[in-house]
Amino acid sequence: MASIESQAAIAADTWSIECTPFMEPDVAAEVEENFQDRADVIAFRVAGGRRLLPSDSSNVSPGEGRRSRFVMMHPDLGLDIGTAESDYCTVVRVENVNVASSNTFPNALASIGVQLDNVGDIVVANSSTVYFVVDPNVAKQCMRLLSKELVGVGINLSLCGANEFMPHGEIQDMKLSRVLERQMERKKHELGYVQFS
Repeated sequence: MASIESQAAIAADTWSIECTPFMEPDVAAEVEENFQDRADVIAFRVAGGRRLLPSDSSNVSPGEGRRSRFVMMHPDLGLDIGTAESDYCTVVRVENVNVASSNTFPNALASIGVQLDNVGDIVVANSSTVYFVVDPNVAKQCMRLLSKELVGVGINLSLCGANEFMPHGEIQDMKLSRVLERQMERKKHELGYVQFS
């Protein structure tokens, strides 16, 4: 919460636009509550794919996004929520993928170096089509590398337009497999990277 507060202070003081990582609904509800009555900064909560935000953080209905992020700015910048969503959330469509045989999408994204903080909802529309929301800074990486981590013939990745709605479907949990978690932890230690809390 302290890092989000410092991002908000930077946005208000420098008249810039700051974005948080994607977060789970319970954390997002807490952040939203903290920014509700602030006059120095606006914090738009966006989920991507032109979806609504859940009214109850424990239950997500069709057409609602589960994971969301905040786009924070000075109130006089004049950015609206629709522009904030289209500029800071990119929706990628994956077609011709064998969802049942493929690695889970969180594992596949982590395997190509995309941190899950940069990933919103992953929606399985049917057995061969998946939509997911990412930070625009990692969309190109996903477009180039993700098909190599998935199973399917003629896998096609494309960016959805800002006017397209993300379809209803099953939302995948954002959990990595334990094997992948251990591999990533081992790699950190091999590179000499240790994070102190």
